[in-house]
Amino acid sequence: MRRKFLLPLVLLIGLVFISTESFAGWTQAKGHSYNQLTYSYYRTTQKFTTINFDGDENIIDTDHDIERKATEEFSSKKVSYYGEYGVTDTFTVFLSGGWDWQRTNDTIKYSGEDGPSGIGDINIGLRQNLIKNIPGTGVIMSFQTEVKIPEAYDYGNPTTHQSLGDGQYDWTGGLVFGRGLGKGYAVFSVMYKYRFENDEHDPLTFKPSDQMKYSLSGGYSLTSWMSLRANIEWAESLDNAEVSDELVAANWATGGEKRHNDVVIIKDSLGLAQDTLSAGVSLAINLAPKWQTVVSYNEVLTGYGHFVTKDSSLGKTSSIALVYMH
Repeated sequence: MRRKFLLPLVLLIGLVFISTESFAGWTQAKGHSYNQLTYSYYRTTQKFTTINFDGDENIIDTDHDIERKATEEFSSKKVSYYGEYGVTDTFTVFLSGGWDWQRTNDTIKYSGEDGPSGIGDINIGLRQNLIKNIPGTGVIMSFQTEVKIPEAYDYGNPTTHQSLGDGQYDWTGGLVFGRGLGKGYAVFSVMYKYRFENDEHDPLTFKPSDQMKYSLSGGYSLTSWMSLRANIEWAESLDNAEVSDELVAANWATGGEKRHNDVVIIKDSLGLAQDTLSAGVSLAINLAPKWQTVVSYNEVLTGYGHFVTKDSSLGKTSSIALVYMH
């Protein structure tokens, strides 16, 4: 059986879904905050790939039609915190992070370990309201930016170790539009995600592809104490991923495919150029004036036409959250 890199499925763990106005275009009032503690469970045993294998797991095509393929099981149990604070009525800062317990059969097979655990990526961002009401529409517009910080964990050699994240910084920025709709609301966002180079094990370096990200979400109050929310997100690779020649050579040394150089590393081994369509639904229940619980489910979808998932895991996430609003 072809020995593979440890699967890079941690790239999708950040897709835990809880859709709420606190994640939307609205800013917190000055001095007010939103606090959410979430327990989530992510699992995958399949992926969508454009790499075609024969019956002996030999690569016969690296630009094939998208196929669903079984993979070694990967799971993640995570306790995470997300918080927002209104610095002014139009300017909000937010942060997120958490403790992650991962388990992958690849790690067990090749490293004799259950998988890493600890604090994963930390995200810090800000949201600035630009227009409170686009004339004649009732739509608000805000600018949002966020930085992913991978400094809370050690990033292992990508040819031999599973890590709690992909070990490099990301910057995301773009516009968010929101509108109230009677008992509900709708939000649309468009973001550009720039992904920096990972040089933790220089000269074994790589740069994931940048992405364009689009999301549409909304919510509707079913009763005075319960609301239904939904979300769909499309993340498209810009196909500018790169890996060093030294990383390609290290891949050969651990049994990687030689004939296709960096293509397999980018598309399969490290998953550096993923297109992902995901959707989710959640139910929010008010426990008290300032307290709420949210139960959510998210899944990566096959997609259709241009909006198809490729070179990415088929992940499913269930979560439950406790929210305090001040």
